Amino acid sequence: MSSKRYFHHPLYALFLISALLSACAANQPEPPAKPIAETATVSEPAVSEPSLPADEKPGPVDVYILPLDDFSDDAAVEVAKIVGREFGIWAKASLPLGALAIQAFPGTRQFAAEDIFEQARAVMRRLPETDPNTHFVFLTNRDINSRTRNFRFQFSHHDRVCRCSVISTARMHQPGDRNANQAAATRLLKMTKRAIGEMDFGWTRSADIKDLMYAPIMSLDDLDAIGDRHPPIPLR
Repeated sequence: MSSKRYFHHPLYALFLISALLSACAANQPEPPAKPIAETATVSEPAVSEPSLPADEKPGPVDVYILPLDDFSDDAAVEVAKIVGREFGIWAKASLPLGALAIQAFPGTRQFAAEDIFEQARAVMRRLPETDPNTHFVFLTNRDINSRTRNFRFQFSHHDRVCRCSVISTARMHQPGDRNANQAAATRLLKMTKRAIGEMDFGWTRSADIKDLMYAPIMSLDDLDAIGDRHPPIPLR
């Protein structure tokens, strides 16, 4: 997919996502209390209609955008439209997944990203129009971390074996933001595009703060400072 083109997203979609993020954050459910080891029945999410006519389907889905049960499906659809248009890929959104049998780390409201991937494995296998190269991107309002908890939190986590990513908006809201929901939507899109760039296009990390792939991102200030594209647009 490295030859496909990459464009800016329209502002109207950003505003729509920001409004939807506000709604789903306000209605975030309590995290489930079931143990991780418990076997749970996970419902298969319905899939949004593709934006292309039926006779123009381009083959297997490149990127599936999968909202968890605490995330707006309308926002997921908008994210899929934006990344599909910008990267020139087929990105498709599903309705929210059923409740997963995941448990927060003891004494916290933070969840292991690896547990999300494991518990959603059956759902990923049942999604239509996939192939071994399909990338599954989960969106959640839950706070996430890796099982090792080497850091206080993570904005995103990736697994190349299952071709999975999870993006969390839990730490994307900052007191004092002038346009809090718009800021969170911009941050969400940046992290989603980074995930797709790295997992599907082989993009590497950069030391240029104006590059979308700048690393390390250690705070919201870093996330706000990075650019919107890779490679960054040269200053004139």
